[in-house]
Amino acid sequence: MILAPHMLAGAALATAIHHPALLALSALGLHYLLDVAPHWEYDIMASKKAAVCKITADITAGLLIIFFIMQRFAPAEQALILWGAFFGIMPDGLLAIYLFSHGKYLRRLARFHIFWHTRIVPHKTHPPLWLGVTTQLLVVAASLFLLLR
Repeated sequence: MILAPHMLAGAALATAIHHPALLALSALGLHYLLDVAPHWEYDIMASKKAAVCKITADITAGLLIIFFIMQRFAPAEQALILWGAFFGIMPDGLLAIYLFSHGKYLRRLARFHIFWHTRIVPHKTHPPLWLGVTTQLLVVAASLFLLLR
């Protein structure tokens, strides 16, 4: 799954979970549960320069949406929303460290991550684009609903 839906899902958890440690753990767990769903991802291994551009654009899109929505919340809630968003994408950040270190660091964590990705969609295969995009749009829609209610 691309980063923005993970960020929004983690941010949405902050509307229900107000304890920072519990929110962090829940956002991490939600990340892996969302990765079970068939989804589309962009390739970050073809070119490091292209990867940096894609990741930057993805995080920027997620943050722009979150910052726009956060204005309706009190400062303490805003901090929790950002906390949830951060932990919502942390597993992908750790996976990127593993990939860019050529498997030198975080091997077990990478295996755990891949385990969740392959519960429905077999390893090194891709769901149809329409399905992969639809699941992410549903995550974004549900997250926005929770954040805006």
